[in-house]
Amino acid sequence: MTETAAPARIGDPKTQILEAATGVLLRQGYSGASLRTIAAEAGLPLGNVQYYFPSKAQLMIEVWRYVNSRSLEQLRSELDRITDPASLMEIGPDQIWDSLKQLSDLQLVAYDLLVQAPKDATLRAFLPELFEGYRKVIEEQLDRFETATGMRLRLPRDVVVPLLMNTILGFGLYYVVTQDEASCDRALAAFRLVAASMLEAQ
Repeated sequence: MTETAAPARIGDPKTQILEAATGVLLRQGYSGASLRTIAAEAGLPLGNVQYYFPSKAQLMIEVWRYVNSRSLEQLRSELDRITDPASLMEIGPDQIWDSLKQLSDLQLVAYDLLVQAPKDATLRAFLPELFEGYRKVIEEQLDRFETATGMRLRLPRDVVVPLLMNTILGFGLYYVVTQDEASCDRALAAFRLVAASMLEAQ
C-alpha cells in the first residue's frame, strides 16, 4: 500500500521536514521513522526529502540538532530569567525542571535518538556536539553565579559540569518515562542541598 502525502504546507521545506520527522519519531519511534513516512507527514514528495537529506542517518542528525537547539534555547531562557544570580543555586533547579516539563515531547525524541547512538556510527558522532551544548549553558550560568556572589565551587569545574549535566539529562529522562512529578520534586529538594554543599567563599 502506497502512502499518500499529506496536503502541502507553506514554509521552509527543511523546517517542515524536521518538524515532521520530530512528530513521526515521537509517535512511531526511530524504527518507524522512514523517509517515506516523514515525507508524507511533511506533505512533500519523497524526492524533496531525499534532496535535503539523502539518508535517514543524515536526517536524524539534523532532527537531533534541531531538537537539541530548541531544548537548549528554552533551558538558557529559563535560567536567564533569574535576574539575581545569587539565587541561581536555590531556584535554578526549579527553572530547569520547569523547562524540562515544557519540553517533555522534544526530550523524548532526543532520548530515543540517544538510545540509538551506540548502534549507529553517524548518530554516535553527534554526541560530542550534543553534550557541548549543555556544557556551554552550564558554564555560562556558573560564571554568572561566581561573578555575582564571590562564591566558588569546592570541586573542579571538570567534575561539577558533568555532574550537573548528567543530573539535568537524568531528570528529563525519568520524567518523560514515568511522569512522576512528586518523585522528581523530592529529588530536586535533595539536589539543592548537594548544590549548596559544593560552594565556598573565594
